[in-house]
Amino acid sequence: MDTQKSSVDRIYKLLIIGESSVGKTSIILRYTENKFDNSGIATCGVDVKYKYVSYENIKIRLDIWDTAGQERFRGLAKNYFRGSNGFILVYDITNQKSFEKLKGWMNDAKEKMDPNSKMIVIGNKKDCQENREVDLDILEDFANKNKVKTLEVSAKTNEGIDEIFNIMVEDLVKGNNMGVIKDEDSETDKTFNSLNNSKEFKKKNTCKC
Repeated sequence: MDTQKSSVDRIYKLLIIGESSVGKTSIILRYTENKFDNSGIATCGVDVKYKYVSYENIKIRLDIWDTAGQERFRGLAKNYFRGSNGFILVYDITNQKSFEKLKGWMNDAKEKMDPNSKMIVIGNKKDCQENREVDLDILEDFANKNKVKTLEVSAKTNEGIDEIFNIMVEDLVKGNNMGVIKDEDSETDKTFNSLNNSKEFKKKNTCKC
């Protein structure tokens, strides 16, 4: 981690989508603030948090949008899909229905995706293996059919959380997704977390779980 007094080079807009209560907000809070909130309060509408990272000397601001999973807010959430650089689809490994609903969320995202946008599927609550409902074979089949990367994580224990965003950033940069280019930025003196030098950064981006 290094502190640099400089503007950001790119801004990537990331959307986290999926059914209610799968842990979307918990994932964002863990990644941006290293906190875990077990209150279970559902997001109403949309919210956004920011994270500053660097990858291969490119200074990046991640705008991470948290969307409500309840059906009554789905139309509102879809209004924010356009212009997104990355979609993080989340399900709960202890809730088969949340996994079955992923296809609908994926189709919604694909309607708005740009050719250079990226997508990853995340199974949250890996710490609750004793209550698992989503079989790994079914997950692998889903990943192969839809040609999407998958990863299982735990917002509670922090397992795999950084890797979600490391993979997404690497895919966007290497896929020549320029995001929003910033020539100037008034928000200086930011701390940029260096992904490519981080011990947590893993190159096994093709992993299925």
